[in-house]
Amino acid sequence: MGNLTNLWNTILTQRTWSWALIGIGYLLVFLLVRSFFLHSLVRRARALNSKWYHEIKKVYMQKCIAGWVLFLVSFLILILFWQTANLKQASLYEVGMIFLIILSVLFAIMSHLIAFGTSVIHVLKQIENNQMTL
Repeated sequence: MGNLTNLWNTILTQRTWSWALIGIGYLLVFLLVRSFFLHSLVRRARALNSKWYHEIKKVYMQKCIAGWVLFLVSFLILILFWQTANLKQASLYEVGMIFLIILSVLFAIMSHLIAFGTSVIHVLKQIENNQMTL
């Protein structure tokens, strides 16, 4: 337990390199949260005709760029926060930055969900217009 405490103290005091560890953890948490929201939708889309699923996936990949840009913005805000925050004594700055990070992550997740929904609607519209067949 003492080694973990020493590691955490080292990460807190040497912020010039420890932002990379925080960034890796942040990426993993973001991917887990994104997976939590998108997993059931993707699983149900996979149960459809494989041609439809591949079309949904293709359109989603084109439309999800905004979600990844918002993730990148939230990541950069997190790194700025990590470099400048005083974690021993919380102030209004730290609370505001944490709120901003959480808000931008929620917008990124919502953007991914909207992109998936619009890609499904796009494929349904193609099916309706008889542009795609079974």
